[in-house]
Amino acid sequence: MDLAPRVDRVNERYRACAPGLVEQTAILRDVEIPEVLARERDHATVSFTRYEWLIVLTQDCDLQFDRLARARQSLTADGPPVKRDKLLRGTLVCPAFKQDHILAGTYVDEGTKWGGDERKILLRNQADRYHVLPAEGPLVPEPIILDFKLIVTVHPAYLGQWVERNPVSLIAVLNAPFRDRLTQRFVNYFGRIAEPEAE
Repeated sequence: MDLAPRVDRVNERYRACAPGLVEQTAILRDVEIPEVLARERDHATVSFTRYEWLIVLTQDCDLQFDRLARARQSLTADGPPVKRDKLLRGTLVCPAFKQDHILAGTYVDEGTKWGGDERKILLRNQADRYHVLPAEGPLVPEPIILDFKLIVTVHPAYLGQWVERNPVSLIAVLNAPFRDRLTQRFVNYFGRIAEPEAE
């Protein structure tokens, strides 16, 4: 039984993305992200990880200013170009995984298997570390779950080029108030103050 939150009208939760535009809460599919494994004076060792689902967490205003600063464009028709101090060094993204893989604990090595009441808590979006995005219409055909502990950053220019070369990767974006809820839950999790547990 699927306990994930639902909405009544198809595509109320999600909408199609503007072509080539990476927005806050954009949902991307099958994206390869580079990771620097080692760096030496004149070269770096890089590995690429393919993520089946990624959700953009960086705010729209920061993404917009970064795009304008990179293109040396103005915010208004007659204004000065956006200053280079608005450039981002990374876009924050969070991987999401098929709901069945999260529940079985198979999305990571030695993951937690969810059963009983804990499963219900997770699927009702009451587990702080996770956020459920239910399937809805053709845009998001299967339920996926974000794990806020696994956030990664990707250079904005790399992500923009990826979407330009692979337009089918840009799947959908969350509508309000669903995007607000996701963003607030991430901020609450990421901003928590927690002491390490004693052994």
